[in-house]
Amino acid sequence: MLELNNITLSYGSNPILKGVDLSVKRGDVVSIIGPSGTGKTTLLRCINYLAKPSAGTIQLDQIRMDYQSPDKAAIQAIRLRTAMVFQQFNVFKNMTVLENVMDPLIVIQRKTKQQARDIAVQELERVGLGAKLDHYPSQLSGGQLQRTGIARALAVRPDVMLFDEPTSSLDPELVGEVLKVIKDVASSGITSLLVTHEMQFAKSISNRIVFMDQGVVAAQGSPTEMFDNPTLPRLAQFLSSERAF
Repeated sequence: MLELNNITLSYGSNPILKGVDLSVKRGDVVSIIGPSGTGKTTLLRCINYLAKPSAGTIQLDQIRMDYQSPDKAAIQAIRLRTAMVFQQFNVFKNMTVLENVMDPLIVIQRKTKQQARDIAVQELERVGLGAKLDHYPSQLSGGQLQRTGIARALAVRPDVMLFDEPTSSLDPELVGEVLKVIKDVASSGITSLLVTHEMQFAKSISNRIVFMDQGVVAAQGSPTEMFDNPTLPRLAQFLSSERAF
């Protein structure tokens, strides 16, 4: 379904991604783990061209693009079939919860206000925010803000969900409510890529774990292979350090 080949990206003289290959099948739930600064978020952002690689190709079903000669039509087509949940929520402060979720449906998908409202209400109820439709972001907790972001992503009916460390900005007591929603999304069959430092959660929801280190995919495999029987010393070291906290 989704193929990334030789994804290469640098910021100035600092290489971030060094020829990354990644293959994702329809319905996969892939968690990308690894130390901070190894290119996990950057790789996720390359998929919808929020980060711009200098080399490599992407293919999403029949849509193919070479990053050395990016094509606007292909970028738009990929963006229409993917949705991203950001670390920092990225909600509009001057819009209600309902309006935030309706916005991409009206602006991007050209749906009528009534169509957008019906879909938005459905997705907000799905993430447990049916009673918060008319609230503004300033009236919500961090967990509720992130659930708003997830509802907005789900509302566009994406083929692929991209979660970029969705709990990293939350207080510890709010993490659980967001992880529950993500687990529900993953179990619904939507192809999902998740960058996370929540190791136990990644193990519980993923059918594949990808370990990135120093800008490359250093190892990948099933949760059992990666967490219970790591053969790569660097992966074992990383997991040991995560368990120490």
